[in-house]
Amino acid sequence: MSNNGTNRIRRAVLSGLMLAAGLISGCAMDNPFLAPPATSGKPTVWNCTMVQMSSPPKYACDDDKTYTAFQLRDFREKAASAIARK
Repeated sequence: MSNNGTNRIRRAVLSGLMLAAGLISGCAMDNPFLAPPATSGKPTVWNCTMVQMSSPPKYACDDDKTYTAFQLRDFREKAASAIARK
């Protein structure tokens, strides 16, 4: 009987440790859903859904427009250069 109780405690402790390790490791990754909006007002790839797998891929974004991957890259680079000049 005491062996069954010990096993339950051991499983509970291990489950708690695994949960804590999972929560801590989750904080170390970049989360695209928590990414700040672009300062340029243009969409980022995180706000878009790929609609055509071609060369270049096309994305449908929140502003009801379709952009190529190159256009989204250009938006991102222009915003980054504007921030760097400040």
